[in-house]
Amino acid sequence: MKLRFSFLLTLGLTVVGVAAQAQTKVAPRRAVAPKPKTVVREGVTMKDGVLMQEGKVLLTQQGHTTALTEPATLTNGTKIMADGTVTKPDGSTVTLQEGDMMSLSGRLTTKAMKAEQDSLMMMAKNGKGKMKAKRKN
Repeated sequence: MKLRFSFLLTLGLTVVGVAAQAQTKVAPRRAVAPKPKTVVREGVTMKDGVLMQEGKVLLTQQGHTTALTEPATLTNGTKIMADGTVTKPDGSTVTLQEGDMMSLSGRLTTKAMKAEQDSLMMMAKNGKGKMKAKRKN
């Protein structure tokens, strides 16, 4: 009888303890503000330089982008016209195409060059494809 009473008492206390724990509330979570995202507006470039986009020549200097309305001269003597015509210091002329970029030092990067660089970077990152090194004979 004592054994059965002890067993029932232990069982009862266990059930009451579990029931009491099951009804406790979880502390509410604190509201956290979302992290601010850097938004790049369309037509704005992050690098300083000249970019042809949507038929407009955009000039970015120190993070500020403006449409080029009058001719600009770069540090190396390169002249850029508002229509995208570039006159290099040696007298040769080039017309910027859609997506072409020229740094403020006068280095031209075409859209095709950027695509090629991106594809080479993806190959190196993914490890796919074999990159051949030239042999010296």
